Amino acid sequence: MLSNEEKIYLTVITGEFLLGFLVNGFIALVNCIDWVKSKKFSSSDLILVSLAISRMGLVCVIIWNSYLIVHSIEILITDYVRIIHIFLILSHNSNIWFATILSIFYFLKITNFSNSFFLWMKSRIDRMIFILLWGPLILSFSISFPTMERMHYHYNNILNRGKERNVSQEVQVSKRTFLMFQILLSLLSLIPFTISMISFSLLILSLWRHTRQMQLNATGSRDPSTEAHIRAVKAVVSFLIFFLLYYLGFFFTYMISLQEKNNITFMISMSIMLINPFGHSLILILWNNKLRKAALRVSWLIRCFQRRKHLQTLWRIIWHVLGRKKSA
Repeated sequence: MLSNEEKIYLTVITGEFLLGFLVNGFIALVNCIDWVKSKKFSSSDLILVSLAISRMGLVCVIIWNSYLIVHSIEILITDYVRIIHIFLILSHNSNIWFATILSIFYFLKITNFSNSFFLWMKSRIDRMIFILLWGPLILSFSISFPTMERMHYHYNNILNRGKERNVSQEVQVSKRTFLMFQILLSLLSLIPFTISMISFSLLILSLWRHTRQMQLNATGSRDPSTEAHIRAVKAVVSFLIFFLLYYLGFFFTYMISLQEKNNITFMISMSIMLINPFGHSLILILWNNKLRKAALRVSWLIRCFQRRKHLQTLWRIIWHVLGRKKSA
């Protein structure tokens, strides 16, 4: 029998899951349809589609894990924890890294610096996009999967040995080792976050230089370059904010697995994690011209459908009333 807290939690994460899946599915669908029509797939579209697919996988893994924890925690521990960890690390790493590549792409396409390395990257970003997307991600997987295997071993040792007597020292060693591997995974996640922070700082610097140049030239109105800078800064800031929320939830989800009574903390952590796949993707739709126009068209079609449905209902009522008057 589920408690009231668990029912509320399942309702919340189900809503977050549906929103996250629909928003990211919309991003992937719009870009794929545009690719079929134009026969071209730009670098930004490729990044957005990759990010959307990774986030669809992430929300599926999170809700899968959540329902198993709430309904059958013993089954989760014995049979499914390794599978969940594999899918979680796949979606977790790809989500963070693809969002980081998006911030790097915005930075290279919008800013202007005279640095030779920057100019080299700016001229080759489109040709290097596959290497940037998958190279560091594969390297991250090669480190993360062995780490997860060791964590899984010590996690099972903590659970199994913790039920026995006179093994407290061995359990403490496993807990310390588990924590060490958790810190290692956390440091791996901080690498893309640091890169995004550097991109954000350089975006701010480029915007400041551009604004100063505009003031020196006595230009009062914003030009397209300024608007592009501001949109890029907002996109990176939103990513950093949602990343911090997601990372806190991810960190506490692993930390509470060493405790016995952790349901409330687990539920809060998972709910926080699910904010990222929905919130940041929604902001990307609002700030991307193609996605925003597609969203407006969908909204217009929905309103037209509702209006037509209301008109059909009204017409049926009028027809029914007129029919009764004629029969009378």
